[in-house]
Amino acid sequence: MLLIGSVYPESNEPRDPIDRLSRLFGISKIPAKVIHRSPPQYMVELFKDVTDAGGLTKQQNPYNANIVRSFPDKDSIHRMHFHYNVSHLSEQEKILHAEFRVFKMRPKPASSREASPPHVIQMSIYQVLDIKKIHQQEGLRLLDKVTTSAYGHGWQVFQVIKAVNDWRNKTAPNFGFLITTTSRKGDHVNGSYIRFAQRNEHHDSKQPILVVYTDDGTVRHPSYISAEDDGGRSAGPMGRRRRRRSVRSKRKSGRKKRTYDVYSRPMRKRSCTKQDMYVDFDEIGWSGWIISPKGYNANHCTGTCPFPLGQSQKPTNHATVQSIVYALGVGKSVETPCCVPNKLYSISLLYFDDDENVILKQYDDMVAATCGCH
Repeated sequence: MLLIGSVYPESNEPRDPIDRLSRLFGISKIPAKVIHRSPPQYMVELFKDVTDAGGLTKQQNPYNANIVRSFPDKDSIHRMHFHYNVSHLSEQEKILHAEFRVFKMRPKPASSREASPPHVIQMSIYQVLDIKKIHQQEGLRLLDKVTTSAYGHGWQVFQVIKAVNDWRNKTAPNFGFLITTTSRKGDHVNGSYIRFAQRNEHHDSKQPILVVYTDDGTVRHPSYISAEDDGGRSAGPMGRRRRRRSVRSKRKSGRKKRTYDVYSRPMRKRSCTKQDMYVDFDEIGWSGWIISPKGYNANHCTGTCPFPLGQSQKPTNHATVQSIVYALGVGKSVETPCCVPNKLYSISLLYFDDDENVILKQYDDMVAATCGCH
């Protein structure tokens, strides 16, 4: 059973368990529909880079962001114009970095009547300040330039934090971006040579996206525990199966000694230890919009903290004194120390919101790494 928050919720806290879980994950509105689009390739690769098996955070996101959002292109006037709705960015979030990522396609072969393009081109990205003057210099503000091969293909990345700050702070209207392509001499390059993957025309994973890295004020340096340190328990069901095989092999090798231990002395209650607690997003109805992971092993701590406490139970000094006072029977209403997590780790989720934005978010203190008596 997964307990979120206090046993007796405050009056302003939701009483429904799923609502409380949503609040814990900072999701104010659960997507009402199952999203069948493929997430952007960049976001999937970023999730794999910063997480281990089961979504366990192994390194910080770029720019030390605890939230990374990718926005799909919403509207355009022509193929070199891109527009994004950034209203999901709250005023509390500090924008650390913003980049526009667009996939350059291979150029079409030039016809016999057309001159071949220059080998090297310059792509410039502008913030559109006045949609009526989109083809005039006074209606644009230059944000970034990229020099590349006219014949190559792949992702092109532009820095656009100035525009995103304007749109979020409403200091300038949001008319999107415009890309122009020129030769090194400044001559316009025919658009038939320079093509970008378009939303609804090419694979979703290669759609042009705006990626914004933010800090909502809750980020801390993530801790990390590897599957080897954790006995494979953090890796979800596969890790648990590997560990069960390992336990069975140990039982076979030590069966004679273990049989003697069990039957030659009275059974004792299990001392404080870590046990599995797998949170399956499919079981709670979240699989339609969470991209990865499909669940994670949060673990939980269980067992007793009897006197005398050993170092294997990782007791605090206070817990040691409390166990002694309890054993002596000199303290009124003193109980034995509790078995609780003494080290917690972060996880990251990759998911769609209701507007089809893809979000990578880090959540601290989500996995019990070790347990001890406190």
